Amino acid sequence: MDRFPALRLILRFGRGGAAVLAVLLAVLAVALSWNGLGWAALLTAPPALAVTYLFAKSYVEIVQIITEMVH
Repeated sequence: MDRFPALRLILRFGRGGAAVLAVLLAVLAVALSWNGLGWAALLTAPPALAVTYLFAKSYVEIVQIITEMVH
């Protein structure tokens, strides 16, 4: 793993990074839709949070599976 610092970084901080990314994207979804939807924009946060976390977490898990197979 010494040759692949990006993979090492993903394995170390991937789960927390996925959560942070999901929260940031949920806040961004609310901020971008606030002018058009008002308080209803808060309804965009949970789906954005769930979908972003699911995709980011699956990426981390794929990297983990690949590194375990190689190592």
